[in-house]
Parts: sequence; structure tokens; C-alpha cells
Amino acid sequence: MRQRGPLIFLAVAMAAILPFLIQIARPFGTPFVLASVIAIVVYPVKERLARRIHRDGLATGVTTLATVCLLAIVLAIAGFTLTRELSSAYDTLSRRSLEQGGWPALVADTADKIVNAVATRLPVNKEAIRTELIERMKDASGFLLSNLDVAVGGLTTAVINTLLVTVFLYFLLQYGKQWIAQLATLTPLEPRTTSSIVQTVHDSVVANVNGMFAVVVSQGALLIFGFWFVGVRSAVLWGAVGGLASVIPLVGAPLVWLPVAIAYLLMGAYWKALFLGLWGSLVVGSVDNVLRPIVVGARERQNPMLIGLAAIGGTYAFGPLGILLGPLLVSLTAALVKELRRLTPPVGETAVDQVRPEDSAVKA
Repeated sequence: MRQRGPLIFLAVAMAAILPFLIQIARPFGTPFVLASVIAIVVYPVKERLARRIHRDGLATGVTTLATVCLLAIVLAIAGFTLTRELSSAYDTLSRRSLEQGGWPALVADTADKIVNAVATRLPVNKEAIRTELIERMKDASGFLLSNLDVAVGGLTTAVINTLLVTVFLYFLLQYGKQWIAQLATLTPLEPRTTSSIVQTVHDSVVANVNGMFAVVVSQGALLIFGFWFVGVRSAVLWGAVGGLASVIPLVGAPLVWLPVAIAYLLMGAYWKALFLGLWGSLVVGSVDNVLRPIVVGARERQNPMLIGLAAIGGTYAFGPLGILLGPLLVSLTAALVKELRRLTPPVGETAVDQVRPEDSAVKA
């Protein structure tokens, strides 16, 4: 009874401060979540290194730098490859546009060829299709040009987020286990229940990372085959870049194969463009929707369809991080329901009926 007043005051004070703390922490939410995911994955590596060199701080620093450098090298190679190949494709299209009399003439000539190919097989109005096709090409070009400044701003944001992820990753690897233990003491739950919830979060993160890795490898291999089949130069590099791009929600692998298909379309290689479009959308695109839920659901012991819907819904709700947060929230909810069912007495029983024999012995 003596503690009720101070507890109420502290609870009210925390409730008043919490909205402001959320506003302060909002800009750092994405880097912190990314750092947390990476920390869960690489923490066993840090523990093995610490046992080997017997210096925990040094092991944390080495693990952090090695992880960040590895990710930076992979992204740098992918960016360099993509830039080089896009520059080569742009030079080829530029030479072709000069032969046609400029970019507008090239677009118009390509549109005419597409319209003629469609009109010979379907009873449609050629002029209407031509006008609509040219308008859509102009809209796409205008959209790309208008978003160049957004891309530059996104690059700056990516650099800042990388620095924040590095800082957060170091402190999570060094003190994350202690923070979780301290947080557990603040909850009124039993240690067993808290441990079960923490383990659920850990398993969900690891399962999602495994699912993401499986999708990257599978889509990369399929894209390599598709690019090799149509004769794309550096098919292995393009496929690898496309596999890495598959981790980007809502965009994914089409970020790579779609420009290649459009380039073939502008160069008049219609069958190659058609094959890439069908292969990328029907075969490569289906891997993410089929393989990821199976891999994630198998580890989390959840229905694959539920996991797939959670990833899609999470992406729409939270943006790119939703692909991780969606399945995580579903698994966390399942764990909480399980604990609620364990703590709630069945119908017809009371809490007294559920007293364990060992509890009675202790009371006696």
C-alpha cells in the first residue's frame, strides 16, 4: 500500500514522457531494427571469437567491422557492376538513337513496330494503340527524370543510415544480452515465459534471414539462366545483382531484369524481350511468394500461407522493414497467445484448481 502512490506517479510520468521519446527515436528506428537483425545473426560469431581471443571488447569491434565491410563490399560490387552494364546499354541505345534521328524518333519507331506486331494478330485500332504507347513511354521517362533528385537524396540517407547501423551494431553486440536481461526484470512475467518470448523473436529473425538468403540464391540462379539464354553479356554478374535486388520489397528482381527487357524491346529484339518479361514475372517472381513462406514457416512452425501474407501486409504497413516485421509480429502474437492459454484456467476451473503440487508443498 505504501508503494502504490509512488508507483502511480512514476507510471503517469512515464506515460507522459513516452510520446516525446517515440518522436525522438523515430528517425533512428530503421537503422536500429537493421542493426538488431544483423546482431542476432552474427552474435554467435562474436561469441566464438571472444572465447578464442579472450577479449570481449576486441571481439565485438572486429565482428562489427568485418560485418559492415563485408556488406559494403557486396553492395559496392553490385553497384559497380550495375553502373557499368547500364552505361554500356545506354551507349548502345544512344548509337541506335543517333541512327534513327534522336531519342524521340527511336521511341516512335519502336512504338510503330510494337503496334504493327499487335495489329497483325488482333483486331485493334493501330493509331489509338500508338498514341497510348507513346504517352506511357513519355510518362515513364518523365517519372525517371523527376526522381533523380530523390535518388541522390536517398544515397545521402543510405550513407547516414550505414553509420548509424554500425554504431548500433557495436553496442548491441557488446551490451544487447545485458539489456534483454534488464528488460526482462521489469516485466511481471515468469522467467520461463520471458525466455519463451525472447526465443520466439530470435527464431523469427533467423528464419526470415534464412528465407531471404534462399530467395536471393534462387532468384539469382534463375536470372543467370534467363540472361544466358537470351545472350546477355555478363549474365552471371547481372543475375547476381538481380538476386541481391530481390531483398528490396515491392521492387526486387524486376529492378534488374525489367530494364534489360526494355532495352531489348528498344533494340527490336522482341522475342528476347518477351521471354525475359515472362521468365522474370512468372518464374523468377513466383520464387519469393513460394520459397520464402516455406523456409520461414518451417522454422517458426507457422503456416506458410500465413507467413507469406504477413510479409506482404507488413511491407505495405511498415515499408521495406515490414518483410521482417510482419512475420515477426505474427510469430510473437502466436507466442503470446500460447502463454495466455497456459496461464488462463480452462472453462469450469479456477486459478485455485490449477495450483501445482509443488506450490502446495511450499505453502505447507
